[in-house]
Amino acid sequence: MGKASSSKKVSRVARTGGGRTTRRGTGSWVFPMFMAVVVVLGVLGVWLSRDSAHHKAAADQPTVSDHWHAAYGFDICGNFLPDLPQPPNLIGLHTHGDGVIHIEPQDPILDTGKHATLGRFISGYPGLKLTRTSITVLNETWSNGQPKCDNKPGDVVVKSNGRVVTGNPDSLRVPKNGWITIAFVPKGTDVPPPPDWQDKVAKANGGTTGHTNTPTTMPNNAPTSTPVASTTPASAPPTTAPSGPPTTLK
Repeated sequence: MGKASSSKKVSRVARTGGGRTTRRGTGSWVFPMFMAVVVVLGVLGVWLSRDSAHHKAAADQPTVSDHWHAAYGFDICGNFLPDLPQPPNLIGLHTHGDGVIHIEPQDPILDTGKHATLGRFISGYPGLKLTRTSITVLNETWSNGQPKCDNKPGDVVVKSNGRVVTGNPDSLRVPKNGWITIAFVPKGTDVPPPPDWQDKVAKANGGTTGHTNTPTTMPNNAPTSTPVASTTPASAPPTTAPSGPPTTLK
């Protein structure tokens, strides 16, 4: 009986894989699995932190080390005004009389990142103002409805890289290597980019090394009520900038 009983016990142990040995085997894969999860989570955390840092750095540009350019123009009743001359004093966003906004942040708070806006550029130019309903250029003002363009009431429209700005134009961030048109035109008018905007930006990118601080001659009088047309017809279609849905600013 003793031998038979012992044989049965041995058979049961063999069928179960060794009793206690089975419990040790089950636990043997738990620790490696745990370590694998820790490694995966660690790698994921590093990737997410680097991606977040990248987006934060992009959001904080331009910095005081950057020098960007964007073309701009004032379209009044279908005619672009002449390029503004260089102002007497230069802030971080300025023009050199070339139809280009030069984004060269000087103040790390006022000029950089989300503060590199159209409003910042306008604030540094005497006699220049812009709201959602009026444009003032060298102290001459066009307001929604008055004056008229070919007997049609004009409205203020701001367009950047093919998109109409529907919020506060002051908050529009000046686009790197892009364009902005500030227009006073009848409703429904397709606002084009500034004439030769790509050539102007390319020239500024290749020929500007820093601030000159020497202003060109400022005009003594504001422009007359009839804007001077540029050599490029206002009806010329946009070059390569695509049209798109309105840009909503917060």
